[in-house]
Amino acid sequence: MKLPLVRLVLVLSLDGRLAFASGGKDNLGGKGDRKVLEKALAWSDATLMGSGTLRAHENVCLIHDENLIKKRKAEGKDSQPVSIVVTEKASFHENWEYFKQPIKRLLLIPKLTDKLFCSNSFENIYLMKDTWSETFSNLKKEGFSKIILLGGMKLIKSILLEDNIDELQFTISPRILGGKYTWLQSNLTDIPIKLTKSSAWILKEIKDLGESEIMLLYKRNRP
Repeated sequence: MKLPLVRLVLVLSLDGRLAFASGGKDNLGGKGDRKVLEKALAWSDATLMGSGTLRAHENVCLIHDENLIKKRKAEGKDSQPVSIVVTEKASFHENWEYFKQPIKRLLLIPKLTDKLFCSNSFENIYLMKDTWSETFSNLKKEGFSKIILLGGMKLIKSILLEDNIDELQFTISPRILGGKYTWLQSNLTDIPIKLTKSSAWILKEIKDLGESEIMLLYKRNRP
């Protein structure tokens, strides 16, 4: 079975940072980024993020554009993509905004454990397989053909190293931030050689978002 199409969506500073050096929840993207983010969400069947990202923001990005919501409903989809959270342990709180948002929530876990967060807020629990290819194959069988990857760093790394990211959607914010919050670890040395070649990614779209922001969409160049 063909695997789902996985698109990584991030806002990056000019020096490749995801957040200010001091950390925090401040969003780097402007109004233009919000539009292309919502367009990507409307395209997708599900979002995928690590539990650390959820703990940091306590919510998930939603579609607010009514035209995009109407289009999804006309296609027989829910107004919002399903939210899938990858986690190894229970560290969620039901008072978070996330558990009040109008979305379907799923957990993706490496193994069953008695420490697992139990809540009716999650509609289902899926067990991960030995590889992301196998895991994504199972998610495809559940109806998830297009997945937006929202972070965090550990999750992105694990999927990238297996070469299971098909598209990179980066909004470049006109800031230089410094600090440690990069989208990939600076000491990462085990990236597959095929991903380091200049032919590995093809520029699919470039868009001026206004306010000196641009969006770059790259597609993985597979044989």
